[in-house]
Amino acid sequence: MSKLDDNRAPDGSIKVSQSKVRQYRECRRKFFYAHVMNIERKRLPRPLAFGKISHKMKETMAAGKDPFTVLDEIPRQDLDAYANDPEKYGDIITDLEYIYEAYLEYWKDDPLVFLKHDGRSAEFPFEISIGDDITVKGTIDAVTKHRKMNWLTEHKNHKNIPNDDERWRSLQSVVYIKVIKYLGWWKNIEGTCWDYIRSKAPSRPQLLKDGSISQRRIDTLPNVVRETLSKYKNKPGYKSLVDSAVLNMPTYFQRVYTPTKSQVIDQVWTDFLTTAKEMRDANLLTPPVRTIARHCGWCQFEPLCRASLTGGDEDYLIEHEYMPSTYGEQHEEDISEA
Repeated sequence: MSKLDDNRAPDGSIKVSQSKVRQYRECRRKFFYAHVMNIERKRLPRPLAFGKISHKMKETMAAGKDPFTVLDEIPRQDLDAYANDPEKYGDIITDLEYIYEAYLEYWKDDPLVFLKHDGRSAEFPFEISIGDDITVKGTIDAVTKHRKMNWLTEHKNHKNIPNDDERWRSLQSVVYIKVIKYLGWWKNIEGTCWDYIRSKAPSRPQLLKDGSISQRRIDTLPNVVRETLSKYKNKPGYKSLVDSAVLNMPTYFQRVYTPTKSQVIDQVWTDFLTTAKEMRDANLLTPPVRTIARHCGWCQFEPLCRASLTGGDEDYLIEHEYMPSTYGEQHEEDISEA
């Protein structure tokens, strides 16, 4: 598989994004695989597969269309991969149906109000030159209005919704707020709206040997409980199961609004540019050092690093387990899952 380099413009300037800068800092070998070789796993891990579909559903919803149509358009090869490896993927399509049905129910009285630009309500690609031979590119998820204030809106999928300590380390939104100021597309961005969806498969109530349904408290959603009760024709006497699931919904859906101070934006932007200049001056086509740490556990390129360190055939893995990236680097943070 040939190496691809989409990191420099014809004039030699470096093309960076928040995802590229973050990965370059995290592990330069990961950056090399993702953005120089431009490859991804043929069979994405469940977190990335879930996030990829979920992000498309949010984009469709922002355009005022039915998000569930996205599930009907999933390529056959992906559906076959999910079906052939239930241990890895579970029932991912059904999980998405349940979760998004519950998401719409949960936020029915407080829907996101999307602000448009150039006729679009979401997914705003940009590419701007900021001098010093640096071009910044990426895609802004959305900007929404809440309580008469404008918020950069980030759609995130996580197995467990992050807390404040984790959230402040996610710097993508801060960089994008600075980019919006450069572009002048919207005025007075107050900060970030984190629109979280928890991606864990909701549990289903269990049928006991005596024909009754277990009333043990489970981590689930009300629509899952209602459908299970309907399936077993056992609705009466189980209202507590539905009530418990309703109370559990905030663990699946949260919106957190975080105002951002201008001095924070300036500091993060300065750090972003510092790394961009390091990338500008580096030879990106040379395979760099790897950083082995906790993040390797969820990195899609871990098999390649492990093979090269243990004497495995890295080229064989690339040929049989990887393919040219089809989704685009600008959304890697959006579809990632902690």
